[in-house]
Amino acid sequence: MHDNLLDGIPLFAGLSDDERRGLARRLAVRDVAAGETLFWIGDAGEEFFVVRRGQVAITYPDGDGKEVTLAVLGPGDFLGEVSLLDGGPRTATARGQTDASLLGLDRDGFHTFVRDCPSASLHILTVLGRRQRETVDKLRGIRNLNEVMEQRLTAWERAANAIAALAASRNFLLAHAGAFLGWIVLNLALGGRAPDPFPFPFLCFWSSTEAIFLSLFILISQNLQSQKDRLRTELEYQVALKAQFEIMQLHRKLDELPQALAERLTPPVPARTTPRPSHVSSA
Repeated sequence: MHDNLLDGIPLFAGLSDDERRGLARRLAVRDVAAGETLFWIGDAGEEFFVVRRGQVAITYPDGDGKEVTLAVLGPGDFLGEVSLLDGGPRTATARGQTDASLLGLDRDGFHTFVRDCPSASLHILTVLGRRQRETVDKLRGIRNLNEVMEQRLTAWERAANAIAALAASRNFLLAHAGAFLGWIVLNLALGGRAPDPFPFPFLCFWSSTEAIFLSLFILISQNLQSQKDRLRTELEYQVALKAQFEIMQLHRKLDELPQALAERLTPPVPARTTPRPSHVSSA
């Protein structure tokens, strides 16, 4: 029996023992070899799967056609639960990471189960609604990347950013130009009593030492900025993948629209009735 495996699935964990046994009788075993595709992205979603043994990788193609692994599911995990309700196209590709055995439930079997056990549908809808609410709460908690990175900076990194920003300011440049010029003029005016006579060794030592430390602070600040740019690029890449999928979905719906309109606008053809032959009796 497969009903013991259903105990660990949140979508069916709240069902009674009889309901789980009735659902388990509608499950079909499907074996997938390592590297074998269970379903492709864009395929019609007509079946729900529970991983019984092995591992299944969920992948999504990037802009270059390379597959990006989104998740690796193990025993007790499930996939394709939304397809039980809407039968929409698959949003990713599922492929066997290792030799795996799965339990499958098609929409017809699920609909029959719901008709036989209407109370079970309330629990399933409650679980799906809770997941939807959790997704919305996560979206509300999305924060700006710059704010998150700013809060995670250490005191040393904040000081490096502040010094690098100060070194790149106009006031810093004007102040140093004025200080260097004033120091040179002062030493030239004092002549033999100058503390730093020509060729101004102390000024050279001061400027070179300051340049070394400023370059270190600037390198630290640039390293932090490169980390932020890398994270921003990854986020933009994920958004681009999502946009690509939405465009694919839109194209599919546009392709189906003419056929749907034609079916709605074409009036039904009335059934033709064959007249019964009349028998003329001859006298």
